[in-house]
Amino acid sequence: MTRALIVVFDALRPEFVTHALMPNLHAFAAEGARFANSRSTFPTETRVNQSAVITGCYPRRHGIVANRFPLPDAMPGAVLNSGDDTALEAAVSRLTGRLIEVPTLGEILAAAGKTYATISAGTPGGGRLINLMAEQTGGFRLALKRPEAAVPAGAFDDIRARLGPLPEYSVPALDWNGYATEIYLDHVESEIAPDVMLLWLCEPDESFHWHGIGSAKALEAITQMDRLFGRVLARQSSAIEAGDLQIVAMSDHGQISLAGGKLRLAERLAKAGFAASDHPGTDCTVVVHNGGGIWVRDGDAELTRRLIHWLRDQPWCGPVFTKDGAEGTLAQAELCADHPRSADIVLALDHHDGLNDWGRAGLSADNAPYPDHGGCHGGLSRFELENFIAMGGSAFRRGAVVEAPAANVDILPTVLSLLGVAFDHQIDGRVLGEALAGGTGDVAPEAQTITSENTAGRRSHLSFTEHQGTRYLNRAWADPA
Repeated sequence: MTRALIVVFDALRPEFVTHALMPNLHAFAAEGARFANSRSTFPTETRVNQSAVITGCYPRRHGIVANRFPLPDAMPGAVLNSGDDTALEAAVSRLTGRLIEVPTLGEILAAAGKTYATISAGTPGGGRLINLMAEQTGGFRLALKRPEAAVPAGAFDDIRARLGPLPEYSVPALDWNGYATEIYLDHVESEIAPDVMLLWLCEPDESFHWHGIGSAKALEAITQMDRLFGRVLARQSSAIEAGDLQIVAMSDHGQISLAGGKLRLAERLAKAGFAASDHPGTDCTVVVHNGGGIWVRDGDAELTRRLIHWLRDQPWCGPVFTKDGAEGTLAQAELCADHPRSADIVLALDHHDGLNDWGRAGLSADNAPYPDHGGCHGGLSRFELENFIAMGGSAFRRGAVVEAPAANVDILPTVLSLLGVAFDHQIDGRVLGEALAGGTGDVAPEAQTITSENTAGRRSHLSFTEHQGTRYLNRAWADPA
């Protein structure tokens, strides 16, 4: 029976997968099945998309509605930072229900008698989320940024004895990701050989954020991630050629460059007469970088209405979505983001196709903690929504450029189909049959656009594609100011 390896290059924009920059990944995609129209999940944030990958669901079902969001019954008086593993661990212990509200990949595999292992070079909280139920399912989980929380307990002690201590973390995180890759190759494969392995590399996301999209340091990170992928392919070549291992190589989202100076949105709201802060306790809890949400105290309809009208008059504000699509907004259901935990007002900041300092397209208004001209994600530009997905191995077509849309929510059903594992609950994704050996029906459906009502203020627009019951987001924008 075959196994599956999923390798994620955090925030890799498809345009960087070239023969010059990433010869190993470029050749892998050319020899296997590459998706020309693959998409991220909104919000285009890492933990939201990690949850999409391991559930096959959009936020409306899995419930991780942002990287940071209020969760009053688990984090009273604070916003839950899902990247902070100690906070996440404490929040999970306080919840009466589930944090991820649908079955996860690890749970589904365990119920079928199969094994699952994860290694994350990214945030410690993200490292927990991709294998949230490891303690209950007997899986292997390791987040390099919190190795003491590995499952099984003490697992990192054996790894450190074999491979040496963790390298110092820096940006670009070259040695750091190299260490994660060696753990997979020299420990997980030899000791566990899991049915499904998820290796999450944190570059080029970190370098994009702190040094800029297309900067020399970001390109250094990209080329190093490609070398690591080449090492994986070389070490696993026998298993791949024998049909014993199928590989999914992907990014979770893209990034866009910040421009125009810091907005300091909570301060702007306060000056406009709204009681606003970035933590609960005021009328408006603001969690926005270049996309995000505003949680209104008690869902107050009149305050929400006033906020909407003020936001849509601001030149830096892009498309606006609300729970019911009122006041000339679009409904959050159109984004597949309509969950009870979601913000009362969801927005993306204004963006355009201008070039950054390194000649890379895409500039966004800036409410983020990253340096001026650094990269960001979370919004609804095509630069963030377009991601990279390619698949290789005996189960997939060879030399295929698949035009049918694909998304992160399609990874789980596709991988489970390869392993012959069934599940009996509803998901949002689909099996990517167009990529499978002998696959047919490869078509690129026409994109659709919806527009908010033409009331006072700028209208919001959303482009999406529907295919086999799954929605794929292309981009969203607002009328020019």
